[in-house]
Amino acid sequence: MRNILLLIENLADAGALAKKALIVARQCKANLQLCHVVKNKVSSKLVVHLDDDELYFDENSGLDIEEFAQQLINAKESAEVFVPAVSCLEISTFNPREISEMVVRHGIWLLIMDERQLNNPEDIVSENKALKIINSINCPVLLMPRDFDLDIFNKIAYVTDLRYCDLGVVRFLKAFNSPVFVTHVTAPGLPGLDERYAQEILSEEICTKSNYSKLFLRNIKSEAVNTSLEYILDTIGIKMLALVNKKHKTFERLFGNSPEGALSYHNLPTLIFPYLNWFNQASFYA
Repeated sequence: MRNILLLIENLADAGALAKKALIVARQCKANLQLCHVVKNKVSSKLVVHLDDDELYFDENSGLDIEEFAQQLINAKESAEVFVPAVSCLEISTFNPREISEMVVRHGIWLLIMDERQLNNPEDIVSENKALKIINSINCPVLLMPRDFDLDIFNKIAYVTDLRYCDLGVVRFLKAFNSPVFVTHVTAPGLPGLDERYAQEILSEEICTKSNYSKLFLRNIKSEAVNTSLEYILDTIGIKMLALVNKKHKTFERLFGNSPEGALSYHNLPTLIFPYLNWFNQASFYA
């Protein structure tokens, strides 16, 4: 069974993020674990309701993470909707090593993180702890913008050099059961791809080997990668951007030297995959 881990630092402000995480869990048929990073009593209770398949929150008296999780569990779903199991964990500090170990120990399939955590560096010298987590854990990380209005991820753009497309990424994205626009960006130092040849790679190699037919090509030929990508995102109506961390400097070319640049990139959720052998784990395709 897939397991999604949601990191929560501020329980009083977690309602909107939990709502989005629950929608993702429903779409991917995954269970949801809430990880409260800092113990903190709050002055408002967030009570989850379901009305015409829409979640909303009321405020009442104070609660802790166990009560918060219980409210999610108690939300009534229609019979047609997958109901994720909701559990909770607590850790005392936002420690990248502890979170990395937790990912392995609990078989986490996806980690969801509030994008605002990228704006909280420990000090001017040390690296941002959220960045350390992204760079060290062995599962994908979904950065969720605060103001993004999530229904479902019905259109996903996976940015990569088509010649080095990770089949593990495509197989992972199959869980969303949505169209994936494989967006070719030529790796540094390599020639661009002819449209016909690129389409052959996509259909004969990637679609066949991943056993997924909802793949569509977008071939960026211009050196102005950002401008071309913005055009694709705007015209297609992309709901999530996916890429592999530290591979062909794709992230750096799009966002600069830090994932903090993703905060203003079309206000889109960004799914960041580890570079090396994470996708060999059978649990990612369960």
